[in-house]
Amino acid sequence: MKKFLLKLLLIVLFTANGQKLLSEKYIQDSKLPTLAGPSFDFETSIDESERENYEVTVDFIKEHEGYANGYAYRCVSGKLTIGYGHVIREGEEFPEQISVATADSLLRADMKSAYSSANKVYPELRGSKKMAITHFIFSKGIGSFLKSGLKKQIDANGDVDQEFEKWCYYTDCKTGNKVYSKVASRIQEWEKNMWHKDDLLYAKAAIQQQGR
Repeated sequence: MKKFLLKLLLIVLFTANGQKLLSEKYIQDSKLPTLAGPSFDFETSIDESERENYEVTVDFIKEHEGYANGYAYRCVSGKLTIGYGHVIREGEEFPEQISVATADSLLRADMKSAYSSANKVYPELRGSKKMAITHFIFSKGIGSFLKSGLKKQIDANGDVDQEFEKWCYYTDCKTGNKVYSKVASRIQEWEKNMWHKDDLLYAKAAIQQQGR
């Protein structure tokens, strides 16, 4: 048992992502609003153990999406975007340049929507795994997640690592072709590491306990 836990620890440490992400912007296909359902109170629904990882996730999104000085821009998939990766929906209007505070508010609203969707699909899932799914839904959309091999592997209690790694492409808005993205690859590595984060902590604690 000790050898197994040590092996798990080494695997997660080996794959830990310590690289600074590039500034390339991207949005995956099928980025949709949250699932329909009863009203959702984020503040009372989020688990205390998830709050730290929630803030880590928000900071990570700010890093890899960038602020673009508050101006709207077209992501590589052709979607009109503003702030920290907020896709401007029909009927939404913004000034020519938004503040950092407004961009932060938009990001947190989008994250709450993604968390709500993750919570409806997996209400029993907690900790870093819930945050990994929340980020996946934020960046790829609930529609993409529901159809994904990742969800199938989660439901089957299978190996999710390869499924995370498949989402390293975006659709070029000019050609319609799938294009490999190093940024997307690093983001998927981050999601995979977030999925395993609690497993690593439990493994370390178990090794320390056995070593006493």
